[in-house]
This record gives sequence, C-alpha cells and structure tokens, in this order.
Amino acid sequence: ADDAPAWLQAAEAPAAPADDVPAWLQGAADAAPAAPAADDAPAWLQEAEAPAAQPPASDLPPWLAAEAAPAAAGAAASEGGLPSWLQGVAEEEPGPPSPAARPAETPTPIRSPRVVEDENDSQSFLSGTELPSWLRPIEPERPKGEQPQEGRSLDWLRSLGDSEQGEEDSVPRVSMPVAQREPPSFQARPDQVLAAGLLRQLATTPYPAPIAPPTPAPVSRWQRIGLDRVLYGILLVTLLLALFVPVVTQPFQTANPSAPGAAEVGALLDGLDGDDVVLLAYEWSAQRSGELRPLEQAITSRLMAERTKLILVSTDMQGTLLSFDLIGPLRAAGYNREGDILLGGRDYVLLGYRPGGELALRRMAQDLRNELRSDFDGQDARPGLVASYPNGDPRFTGIHDLSMIVVLADTPQDVQGWMEQIHRAAPNVPLLFALPQEAQPLAQPYLRQPGVYALAGQRGALALLASDPQGNTQALERSTGQLSFSVVVFLLLLGGGAIGAAVTRRRAPREVTGGR
Repeated sequence: ADDAPAWLQAAEAPAAPADDVPAWLQGAADAAPAAPAADDAPAWLQEAEAPAAQPPASDLPPWLAAEAAPAAAGAAASEGGLPSWLQGVAEEEPGPPSPAARPAETPTPIRSPRVVEDENDSQSFLSGTELPSWLRPIEPERPKGEQPQEGRSLDWLRSLGDSEQGEEDSVPRVSMPVAQREPPSFQARPDQVLAAGLLRQLATTPYPAPIAPPTPAPVSRWQRIGLDRVLYGILLVTLLLALFVPVVTQPFQTANPSAPGAAEVGALLDGLDGDDVVLLAYEWSAQRSGELRPLEQAITSRLMAERTKLILVSTDMQGTLLSFDLIGPLRAAGYNREGDILLGGRDYVLLGYRPGGELALRRMAQDLRNELRSDFDGQDARPGLVASYPNGDPRFTGIHDLSMIVVLADTPQDVQGWMEQIHRAAPNVPLLFALPQEAQPLAQPYLRQPGVYALAGQRGALALLASDPQGNTQALERSTGQLSFSVVVFLLLLGGGAIGAAVTRRRAPREVTGGR
C-alpha cells in the first residue's frame, strides 16, 4: 500500500485523516460536494468530474485539444472519460474528413508509405492476424480507380476483356463503299406471254358445258370373243385331233428323225455294260417336264437295258423330287432287287440332294467316294457293288474313273457349273447334257468342246430313240407325226393371228371416225 498514491489509500481506508485524501475525493464523500483542487487530480479527471469547468488548453492532450470543448466533453462522458486506446476498443482508423467539414484551402496530407521489404519482418509475421487499426501497418494509398486486394483475383478477366477490346479498337476499320445495284429487269419471252394470256383466259372464262360421250360403235360377236381366244381354240382342237386320229398325222410321220449328236450319244450308251458306273444328275424343275421327260425316258431306257450301275444326285430341290420318280422303273427293271428282296447299293445309289450348288459340285469333283459315305437314307454306300467290286476293291477312286456323266439341266447356268467344276476335273469322261430347246443356243459355246454332247427337246428324244435298234418303230412314227403336225399347225396359227391383228388395228380408227 505504500506505493499507492495517497488518494487511493484514502479510498480504501475511509477512516484516514481528511488531510491525506485529496480535496476532490473528500468532496465526493461529503453530502455537499466540493470541487477538487486542480493540483491534486489530472486535468482529464477534473474535466470528467466537473464538466461545466473548462480546463485550460495546456492541461488537455493534443487529441482533445483538436476537438471543440462541448464535443470533447460529451465524448469523454460517454466513454467514461478515457480515450479509445486505453479502453481497448478496436476502432477503425478515422477516415478523411468529409468535403463539407474540411476547408477547401487545406491540402490533403500525404502519408509516407511503409514498404515491407523483408518477409521475416515482425509486421509480415503478424500480417495474418486481426489487429486493431492503430496497430496495423500503414498501407500505401492506392491510386484513384485501383481495386482492393480482394478484387484483384478477377483482374485477369477484366484485362482479357480489355485486351480483346483493345485489339478490336486497334484494327483499323475500312469502310467499303456499297455499290447500289439496280434491280434486274426481266423480259418475258413470247411463249411465256402466250401462256400467261391463256391462263388469264381460262381464269375468266366459265366452265364449258359438258359434252355427252359419243355413242360407242356396235361391237360384233367376233370382237367380243377376241382373236386370241379363237386361235387358242383352233390349236387345242387340232392337237386333240392329232392325238386321237393318227391318220391326220400320217403325212408327217417319219421313221428316221434326226438331231445333232443323237447318233454319237446312242453309240456311247450302247457301249456301256453292267460293270460301268454312270453319274445321273437331275438339275431341272417340273415346269420343263414337257421337253425333258421324253429325254429322260430315252436315256434311262438305254441305260437300264444294259444294267449299267447308276449314281443319282441333284443340287436342285425340285430335281431331287423328280429323281424319286425313277425308283419305280429301276426296280421294275430289276435294279437292287432279287425277287422280293431289296438289295440296297447293288445296282444304283440314290444320294439325293446335295446343298451348295457349285460348292457341292466341287466336293464331288475332288472326292466322289467321300460323298458316298451317306446316301439319301443315311447309309454308307461305299461297300456296295456300285462303288466296290465283290472282292472289296474300289470300282472307282474319283470322278475321273466314271464311264459317263449325264446331266438333265434346264438353264444355261447349270451347264456352266458342271462344265467348270466337273468336266474340268474329268476331261476324258463323256459328258451328256439333256436341255430344253430354248437353253441350247445359250449353252452352245460349252457344247462345242470335245467329249461334250447335247440333246435338246422332244426332237432330240425321238432322234435318240431312232438310233436304238431295238426301239418300237410304230410308236416312233406316231410320235414324229404328231410332233411335226403340231409344229405346222402352230406356225399357221401364228401367221393367221398376225394378219388378223393387223386388220383389226386398221379398221379400229375408221370405225371411231365413222368412216366405212
């Protein structure tokens, strides 16, 4: 307590003598306060206790001397008589006075900026903490228009926009004179003018009155029937007449019909015997039965007469079904049959359908015995007598060991496939094509090669039957007479139909105009 001033000791010990307490404190304890002496208390305390008394200017600090006396008294009373730096209140640094309060003639003081050069300085060490304004380092004043630190992160966007704007401004803009083009003038052609006038006339003219159609000319009975129906009827009657009345066809009958290559084919078929193997391919459809069925019968009858062994195959779906029709005649001729016992694979093998077209032909050309592994019934035909001798030796090793190949084809494409795949692999094996009349001219380039033969249509079948010394002569003559008579009648009807059509077309315009 010795180091405390006398006025504090008097406050803690009220029983102290009155002479030890300052006058301004004794006055506060008494009922009638007395003004403290000016020499015992500081000037700011005297001002707080006695606001009415105006202290001398020498006793006030500079920050109080700059303010007006009434404003300083009110601020000291509100703050408890202490400055802001003693109370510990973090106040912002007072900004510059407003233009209204600042005299116009007083220049603005320029602060000297403090530049922190060393990052290890104490101010940089405390730069991340929140400090009151009176402890913060003085920052240099920013020029007018400069943004604060927190707004500089977007400066690159503004600078980018400013640079683009500067580039646009830096590019000189040249104003090009725009030539005023006159609108093109169009001049209508005479035909367009005529068409426009006709269109205008049609738009203004009302619809004409409907005209009654002319009365059709009377149609005769022959015209209602039609010339084509008449010709078809005549052809049908003549064919039936030739079929049931053989005398009508007698002038056209002949015992020696001829066809190119028929004699050579007959000689080849007669030279086969029971030890020879012939590959018979069905590559035709049912719509060609009228021409290919007589050829099939003529060829198979010569083969069955010599008991030649056959391999039946087809790469056509309809041809596979047509090959089944030959099973009955083969069994009737004794093929694969010994009394009532059926012996599969003894005289013929039915391979059936081989898919793939030319690929199937290629497989047969490469290895024919491999195709006999499975016939139409799924049995292995290689141990049979068609593919092997009774002692087990193979009768043929490939397609080049066959005695003859017969192909019943209805299109030139079939001829091309067999020539390119089969005949190329076995050029020394005779190859016979049975074709319709319309396919022979298109396949003629392939048929001119050596070892290749062809018979076309019903005439080729009759020529092949005529080359058989054991053939039926009367049936052959009747067939040749019917065929020749039918051809003659067809040609006559064709010529008569052409003449009748020309006359009908010539009379039709005259009847429409009313002329006779």
